[in-house]
Amino acid sequence: MQALLKIPGYELLRPLGGGPLTRVFSARESGTEATRAIKLLRPDWEDQATGIKLLQREARAGLAVRHPRLVRILDAHVIRPPYFLSMEFLPGESLRNRLRREYQLETRQTLAVIRQAAEGLAALHRAGFLHGDIKPDNIHLGGAGHAILLDLGFAHRPGENAAFLRGGYVMGTANYLAPELCRNEPDADQSSDIFSLGVTFFELLTGRLPYPEGSANQTLRRHSCDPPARVQRELPYLPGPLSSLIGKMLARRAEDRPTATQVLRQLLGLEIAVLAKRHSA
Repeated sequence: MQALLKIPGYELLRPLGGGPLTRVFSARESGTEATRAIKLLRPDWEDQATGIKLLQREARAGLAVRHPRLVRILDAHVIRPPYFLSMEFLPGESLRNRLRREYQLETRQTLAVIRQAAEGLAALHRAGFLHGDIKPDNIHLGGAGHAILLDLGFAHRPGENAAFLRGGYVMGTANYLAPELCRNEPDADQSSDIFSLGVTFFELLTGRLPYPEGSANQTLRRHSCDPPARVQRELPYLPGPLSSLIGKMLARRAEDRPTATQVLRQLLGLEIAVLAKRHSA
């Protein structure tokens, strides 16, 4: 195993994961001995303006918005090398890992997870940010059913991605991208997060995506041009209001989707209805 990099103020312990631009490690904070998660740019991205800019934007959003449903960024070292973020260390697992084991979640669990993700999104949106990469990999499950949004690596304000899009970058994950993002529309707003959350919602309930899987180009074209599968055809037993909400979240036109606050309000009502039905059964 390669020797771990030296990060001022922290002792890196073990790798936790990462992506094309970054790696994430558990770490011990000097002085406090507290365990943290450290996200740092991969060595081949250290001199790339794009990677540095994205990490700086992540720091800006994470330090500006504090909410129990958003991962906490505690410190940011994003002006000169080594570029890294210090975040709270979260025991538990990703929603993606849960799905790998269980394939899909039952309705009550799904409502709780999506509602908590919507709470985090609503806080980001109120502050003027988009998350930019909502998917099961970026939803963390802790104890007692708590869900927290992770990875603000694509977080930005509306319109800020125009230069990246002109440069040919796909900002997000193809299987969860809203139609307008598949068309590289630079003025996409917070409703694109709602579409991504709708895809995740559909996946948790059905165990599959609302579009056929294929190459990245095929996926982008399908999201841009084709309607998604209807959840009521997959799960006809679902309550009508729940199927309707998912359909609205997956609307092809951004203006037809509800806001995060509207989604949250409807989810709270659905959770109450499901619990009442369960207790009366």
